[in-house]
Amino acid sequence: MQLATISDMKARAASLSDELGLKPLIVTQNGKESLVVQTHEAYEHQQEKIAFMELLINSRKDIEQGRTAPVDDFLSSI
Repeated sequence: MQLATISDMKARAASLSDELGLKPLIVTQNGKESLVVQTHEAYEHQQEKIAFMELLINSRKDIEQGRTAPVDDFLSSI
């Protein structure tokens, strides 16, 4: 994870996309973390991970609440 001031970020704005790849840039203002900048590719990757985690959480809830079906029933339905 990289750190940069707002001034540094502005100066490097044109090349940030190439520099960052999938890593975020933490932007500081007055010595405090203020913003997180990331490429669109990194954002999409992060969103896919979140969506997958939500599927896992929902699946676990279904199992805990007994909302399951035999695998043979599922396979015959597709």
